[in-house]
Amino acid sequence: MVVGSILHGAYGDLYEQALCLKHYAITNPGVELRLFAATQSRLNAFRVLDLSFAASFDLWTTIESYPDLQSFFQFQVHDVDLHKDALQHLPESVLAKLDRTENRLPWRYMRDHKLIPAPERYALELNSYGREQLTRVAAANGVREEIWSRPTISFLWRYRKGQGAISSRGQKPEAELVAAYSKMFRDLIARFDCHILVCGMNVVTDETNRERTDNKYPSFGLELPADRVTYMQGLSWPLELEIASRATVCCGHASGFTEGQWIKRGRDMVLMDAPPHYLAKAAYHRMPLFGLNNPIKLAGMLLNRSPESYGRDIAAILKARQ
Repeated sequence: MVVGSILHGAYGDLYEQALCLKHYAITNPGVELRLFAATQSRLNAFRVLDLSFAASFDLWTTIESYPDLQSFFQFQVHDVDLHKDALQHLPESVLAKLDRTENRLPWRYMRDHKLIPAPERYALELNSYGREQLTRVAAANGVREEIWSRPTISFLWRYRKGQGAISSRGQKPEAELVAAYSKMFRDLIARFDCHILVCGMNVVTDETNRERTDNKYPSFGLELPADRVTYMQGLSWPLELEIASRATVCCGHASGFTEGQWIKRGRDMVLMDAPPHYLAKAAYHRMPLFGLNNPIKLAGMLLNRSPESYGRDIAAILKARQ
């Protein structure tokens, strides 16, 4: 049976969809899976991953060239961008193969099939091209091999604006967070002689990188010693996820990037200042991300924890790993 699926949405959505689809392909050996990307930029970015569990990975525009495709195992079929980017351009003969009544969610699939953290058999890895590009992207980001000789902390900045998939209501003021995180990391540097990898900040957005970075990166950074911080430039979401996930501790805001780190690691992570809407969705879907399936930990996050408490959690992990 030939089954298709379109990877779409934010990078984190694609990552989680691909993880679910690898599990689906492996556990359904009678299925020949064909993957399609909803946009060229996503297709280019995810070519570094080993998607050999699928028979092919192409742009959605090639769907009609596979007449043997019988049905779709589709995630988030009600997503507005999926309709805008792909579905509205497909003929009814193709759409008839797609069940548009069930809005299948990766979060629920991952929970139901115990994919968080991902067991080795289902984990997404780099292919040979991805491993080759990993070295290039690390060098282009200024990630020197010697930084791994000391404790490292990766931090993801994702300050939400507007009403998007996760409401921005309840976030602390942006300037307040920048000042507080800067102090927290300076204290950790002084105490543990560590290096900070920052993702999602200090990038000038222009027409050459706007689509690749989703226009989400602010041009400012944190107030940290220049020799103890490296700012990732948004050159490749999957490869920068791979690099940042090497850190001794991973921390940061709720995002597909930090979710990807938890899926890869399942430990040594600190979620910081998650919007109430995100925590509510995690609780509703009973998602074991960041340990939020623990009622005590979830309650602590809902009580709006402070940078001081995050600093203590990070310090405890660094101390345990010494």
